[in-house]
Amino acid sequence: MKLILLLILSISLSISAQFSNLDSLKLVLETSVTDSAKLRNLYWINRYHRQNDSLDEALKVAYKMLSLSKVSKDQKNITWSNRIIAYNLNLLDRREESLKLITDYIASLKIKDTADIAILYQDLGREFDRRENYSEALKYFFEAAKFYELMGNQMGILKDISSAYSRLNDEANASKYNQKLIEIANKNNDTLALASAYINEGYYNLMLINHEASYNYTKKAQHIYENELKNPNSNSLFAVYSNIADVYIYYYKNAPDSILIVNPSFSQLKDIKQGMLDTAKYYIDKAYEIGKYHNRNLLYVYYGYGDLYYYQGKIKASEKEFLKSYELSLENTGRIFDRKKVSEQLYKIYKKLGEREKALKFYEEFVALRDTLFNQDKQREVGKQEAKFEFAKEKAVEEAERAKQKVINDAKLAQEKAVAKEQEKNQRIVTYSIALGLIIISIFTLLILKRLKVARAQQVLIENQKITIEKNRNQMLESIEYSKNIQQRIFPTFQKVKSLLPNSFLYFRPKDVVSGDFYWVHHKGNKTYFSVADCTGHGVPGAFMTLISLNLINAIILEDDINTTSEILERLHVRLKERLTSSEEEQMKHGLDIAMCAYNHNTNELEYSGLHNPIYIINKENVLKEVKGDNLFLGISSNFKVTKHIIDIQPGDSVYMSTDGFPDQKGGEKGKKYYYSRLRNTLRIVDIKPLEEREKALDQKFSDWKGELEQIDDVCIMGVSF
Repeated sequence: MKLILLLILSISLSISAQFSNLDSLKLVLETSVTDSAKLRNLYWINRYHRQNDSLDEALKVAYKMLSLSKVSKDQKNITWSNRIIAYNLNLLDRREESLKLITDYIASLKIKDTADIAILYQDLGREFDRRENYSEALKYFFEAAKFYELMGNQMGILKDISSAYSRLNDEANASKYNQKLIEIANKNNDTLALASAYINEGYYNLMLINHEASYNYTKKAQHIYENELKNPNSNSLFAVYSNIADVYIYYYKNAPDSILIVNPSFSQLKDIKQGMLDTAKYYIDKAYEIGKYHNRNLLYVYYGYGDLYYYQGKIKASEKEFLKSYELSLENTGRIFDRKKVSEQLYKIYKKLGEREKALKFYEEFVALRDTLFNQDKQREVGKQEAKFEFAKEKAVEEAERAKQKVINDAKLAQEKAVAKEQEKNQRIVTYSIALGLIIISIFTLLILKRLKVARAQQVLIENQKITIEKNRNQMLESIEYSKNIQQRIFPTFQKVKSLLPNSFLYFRPKDVVSGDFYWVHHKGNKTYFSVADCTGHGVPGAFMTLISLNLINAIILEDDINTTSEILERLHVRLKERLTSSEEEQMKHGLDIAMCAYNHNTNELEYSGLHNPIYIINKENVLKEVKGDNLFLGISSNFKVTKHIIDIQPGDSVYMSTDGFPDQKGGEKGKKYYYSRLRNTLRIVDIKPLEEREKALDQKFSDWKGELEQIDDVCIMGVSF
């Protein structure tokens, strides 16, 4: 009876997470019967010493746990004890000893201890993450991921990898691994994990300036918390509401028209811009109600209010909110990115208020923090660790494949033996069947020989026809290839474009071998001319029109001595009418849409004339202005008078001209056109990139949108920066 009472006392005290004193803990330990009960009570004694800052005593108890675990030979408890020792060493600031303990223990484990190895590598990664050595943290996270993948349990480690990349300000890789987490959470129907991953994906896309994607992911997270989990007061919703508010403010600042892509319901509002600010404030208010008790959350709330007031013209109110955000950013030194953002906004405010000393102070702080964030060495080291992980992953797959093949070969050998035995049994039946079959075959052979004679004659005829078709096809392909060579010789070379327009790029993607789109550059006097045009059709018909049009343009500017873009297009109209058929119905088949510019190097003026094709001018503040051409048809319209636009060009301005191939391309999730509104937004995003990256960025956007669908038309976009 006494023993039973002691056991009950031991169990009840072990369940409790709090103990009144050390004597109670030691009493439970002395009365514990099993090794597992003793180990559990040693753990609570360890916690007691840690909570009372007796760290040396806590470490001694942790080593007792390890000794007891080794006696019982329980691998899970041995691993647990080693982790607790490492944790206690860290608390004593003996971090190198902690790392050596874990790495040596990992080396002693065998592959069958997969779960233990995975969690130990994850511990190492988290230790380096706490030290803000994120590249080293990723090294161990990737090692852990290799084993978690074998176990089929990757969600936790994928979240660690994604978070480490985010702290390195590498949001692209953070999004890459978070997408894998979303895929697994969807597959497992893990609603809570999915909501958390959607929040992170919304933030990553916000940092990557993919605001439409950020909005969509964040709204998905909001729906889960408010409708499926039914937890409208979840602290995670703070990030949801903050992200949505940031998206609305971004579109208010940069692309008000594009908000209709994100939220079509805004088309019902009379004042779209005011609606965006009202919606942003609604979500900032909701974020404040959730985050007002946490300083880090308040940092973002005050920043949101400051941004909102700034664009409402309430500069002093904006200053007050940004200063509160700045004070909180000083308390959280681990997030340099937050203080950089606030410093930049305060610089803009004081510059607007004319307070130069304060503006200079925050500008210098902004530049210093921006430079601190840029660390290429860390990024390269991260890439190496990821490559090691991928290699180890492939090696594991190969070993699994070899094991699988061995099982298949053994099964195949056993099957062959069984088949051989069955064949011996059925041999007599087969012999009789063959005899009967030979008789039947003999009869059918006579019939087949007769039919074969007819088939051979038909085969000879088909082969002859095939040779003729192949010959005609090859001749046609040779002709098209020759046409391509002719067209390329007439087109200006890329080298010539760069020599006349050094700060330019060209994205040229024909649908077929030859193109119906063309580009043209020329220098004469103090002007450099450049143009992009789209002839009706593509392939060979379009290519013929490009040759005719280019020859006529060159003849006009060289022989007719015409210098203005409007006069060039008017003379091109006359020449095309002379060259092409006089039938109005036939003329409609030979259309030509064109945008032509001439830059005057003496006056810094841009002269533009266009037929259906506009130009887009983006200034250094990333504001886009569209200048439209005339609605006239070359070679067809009467009263053909072309408008000449004169535009003052400022340093930092860029000019873009495009044919309709890009906006008309079908793709995306619903197979719809890209449209000009989306193209204008894309050009603004491309314009902030370095010049040498713009062509690649456009090609990536076009390929992602097109997907597996066929390219509809030729694509030609030219950009020139001044």
